[in-house]
Amino acid sequence: MPLRLLALTLCVFCIGTAELLPGGVLPELADDFGVSIPTAGLLVAVYAATMMIGGPLVTGFTRKVPAKTLLIGLMAVFVLGSALASTASSYGVLVAARIVCALTHGTFVAVSIVVAAGMVPPERTAAAVSTIVLGYNLATVLGVPLGTLIGQQLGWRSTFGALTVLSVAGAAVLALLLPAVEAGETGSLRGELRAFRSGGVLMSILVTVLATGGMFTLITYMVPVLKDVSGWSASAIPVLLIAYGVGSLLGNVVSGRVPAPSLLPALIGSLGVLVLVCLLFWWVSPHPVLAAGALFVFAFVTFVAAPGLQTYTLTEASDAPTFSVTVSMSAFGLGAVIGSWYGGRVIDTAGLRSVAPAAGALVAAAALTALAWHLKVRRRSVTPDGVDRAHDTTELLTTHG
Repeated sequence: MPLRLLALTLCVFCIGTAELLPGGVLPELADDFGVSIPTAGLLVAVYAATMMIGGPLVTGFTRKVPAKTLLIGLMAVFVLGSALASTASSYGVLVAARIVCALTHGTFVAVSIVVAAGMVPPERTAAAVSTIVLGYNLATVLGVPLGTLIGQQLGWRSTFGALTVLSVAGAAVLALLLPAVEAGETGSLRGELRAFRSGGVLMSILVTVLATGGMFTLITYMVPVLKDVSGWSASAIPVLLIAYGVGSLLGNVVSGRVPAPSLLPALIGSLGVLVLVCLLFWWVSPHPVLAAGALFVFAFVTFVAAPGLQTYTLTEASDAPTFSVTVSMSAFGLGAVIGSWYGGRVIDTAGLRSVAPAAGALVAAAALTALAWHLKVRRRSVTPDGVDRAHDTTELLTTHG
């Protein structure tokens, strides 16, 4: 892996850890601020909502900034937000710190994906995107489990403090290793918005919202489920989160090997499997060992699907990749908001165990949406002589998008 890609991956690791970290210390945050578990879970929703709204705005205002300068600047803002979180004196201050961090998220990841894709030949785009997404996997493998362990031993403030120090190191490595890269977008904003005429882009955004909503319905509350439903002790949670991270890492590896013509069918298949896994998790959740196994499978399948959503959007939005991928990140944010809120409501009305089948319902909606688009693509791609050109998605969307 080129060192410059490692620099981007390290920074995405920091940002990914910040996004997911409250889920690992949710009970500690709730106790410290005197709020309920669903209210503490809104820290994930606030972050996601800010990313959803702020990401496209930040990208729009910074389109002309050279990529290296922009990435380093965004990391500096992220460091400030992380430092504020570590010293938050109230729940409101912590919410504000989350907003500061989240404002950098969508644009940073989108620019990183576009820069990484530009460093490799077209046939290696999926692998380059998966390398950036690897930062998220490492956040689940190392960042969140270690953060949870630090939070249990030294308090949740120490967790955010450690993340701040690591983020400073990430920004320094980025400044040293990333070569100067020109601004990725040079046309007018109106011109970039034309990318959204593509049916493939619109479909990927809708599927991203639904699929991510399902994923975060369970991800946000999986620690309370493992403790209160499965019966795992607090000391075992970091180990379980490491297992979750390993599963996501393996899923990312598989996703990066999917060839471009197979992206959409692979996405549909992985979402369909994820529905079954959510139901499996619900079934076995009262049994500690089986629940841990189902969680591992859930992580694996989730991270087979997630990079595919980003890669598909990037492939279909070649005229405005940074802006479109930022909007895709906003779709992830909207999905996380929906999932965090929806999961909290499910817990209030039906109990912790019910979040798994509730997650499966949203993922099923995503799978059916993607399948309907795929069938539409195949019907349009069959020529009068009966030749199937469904694999040529780009050509099809240029004609019909």
